[in-house]
Amino acid sequence: MQRNDRYTSILWAILGLYIAYEGYVLKLGTLKDPKSGFLIFWTGMVLAGLSFILFLQSLFIAGPVNGKKGIWEGIEWRKGTKMMIALFAYALVFKSLGFIVSTFFLLLFLFKGIEPQKWKTALVLSSVTMVVCYMVFGLFLELQFPSGILSGLFGQ
Repeated sequence: MQRNDRYTSILWAILGLYIAYEGYVLKLGTLKDPKSGFLIFWTGMVLAGLSFILFLQSLFIAGPVNGKKGIWEGIEWRKGTKMMIALFAYALVFKSLGFIVSTFFLLLFLFKGIEPQKWKTALVLSSVTMVVCYMVFGLFLELQFPSGILSGLFGQ
């Protein structure tokens, strides 16, 4: 595990330094007048710094003892697979069913299928979350969502 952390920390540090270099090439500016590379540069520096910390930890912190779980043990593959399939299906039906219907059913599946809740709880949470999302993104931020099968209700 320590050896893996060393290798990955070096890889991320190199990537962070490259990102910082590209930000520097774009010109940094100042804190009061940042230029286009300012955020990119500091993002790369933070990534490189965190990678350096991970590298030091891998050198000085004692490694795992025998009997410790492997890196992939204990992962709930079924939940991840269900989630990926649900998101893929959501993307497929989003335009035809519309935001309201597809989001409601996605949330309902997540509340019932991924982390099982009571039906009443799942229905209420799905409805409230969908309405809040619609209000924030559709009404306040004025994003255009496909109305799908409910297009008659919206006058389209």
